[in-house]
Amino acid sequence: MSNINLHWLIVRDWHQQKWLVLLLLACIASALVVVHFAHLNRQLTIAQDALYQQRDQLDIEWRNLVLEQRALSEHSRVEDIARNRLNMVRPSGEQDIAVTVP
Repeated sequence: MSNINLHWLIVRDWHQQKWLVLLLLACIASALVVVHFAHLNRQLTIAQDALYQQRDQLDIEWRNLVLEQRALSEHSRVEDIARNRLNMVRPSGEQDIAVTVP
């Protein structure tokens, strides 16, 4: 008989406190969701920082390539290579040919 009373007491207590238990479970679930999204935010921030570093490295490399391109395409350097390595000479007036389009 006391076992039935105990069971009835637990059921009655559950009906009285079910909102409190549901709110407690909702708070725990909410806390777990906040922790999960904070972790995702940290991971995304780390990935963003890595991409910023990669962008900066590529920018530095691009600037160095632009400087190298300017140095290699400098007129005096091109003229020196043409004269010394390729044995090219500037044509005289008699060797100039004018091309006209009819």
